[in-house]
Amino acid sequence: MKNTYIDVHFPNGFNIDKYKDKKILIVGGGPTTNLVNWQNLNFDFIFSCNQYFECDKLKNLKVDIVSLINRILKDTNPKLEKKLDDDKSFIAIEPYHSSMVYTHPNFKRLIEKYEDKCIFFNTDFQNKSGAAPRLAILAASLNPKSIYMVGIDGYGNPTNKTHSFDKNLIGIRDGNSEKSINKAHMDFSVYIHKLCNNLGVELFNLGEGCLENVMSLHSKKNYPLTNKILMETKTS
Repeated sequence: MKNTYIDVHFPNGFNIDKYKDKKILIVGGGPTTNLVNWQNLNFDFIFSCNQYFECDKLKNLKVDIVSLINRILKDTNPKLEKKLDDDKSFIAIEPYHSSMVYTHPNFKRLIEKYEDKCIFFNTDFQNKSGAAPRLAILAASLNPKSIYMVGIDGYGNPTNKTHSFDKNLIGIRDGNSEKSINKAHMDFSVYIHKLCNNLGVELFNLGEGCLENVMSLHSKKNYPLTNKILMETKTS
């Protein structure tokens, strides 16, 4: 599949039709993954990324597609592989972000082990908002009815920057500024809203209303949560 917003190569036998008109939940590593009761929603598939296997809320839930970038692909992690095996997940790999590890022994081993499970994709949209936003774009290309997003947050609350997957990761990494990361998330919110409108896909930001979620400033006005979703995800 190749168009103006994504270039995707699916493995042989991949059933793209099973996602048509379904509800896909994208679970990122931002704070709202642990703050919002998203597990109360009625969804068909979960997509997540990177160290998702460390998230308590995902341990007993099947993750259908997981996006892994270079720092994960070059490490040996039995917990990751057990989760992949248990869930029979597809692995989404972005050459734009991970081609530098293609010669790494562990990447080669993973590709050989999961050769019939690897999706290779690049998105036209690129910024510092992270892997989960690009995974949401991949989800949109599968013709779902709805996309729910949680844990795609930025840094809206300076007092709470704890990652929902990596409990040791607090604050901003990779030398980025808070301002640049927040702008990247706002730009993504504008982009994914426009894309989903064009594709006829319902879009929901489950972090809406949380201080941790900077996209609320845009999503609440342009693709707000319904009263039903607000009640179902209400925190105690």
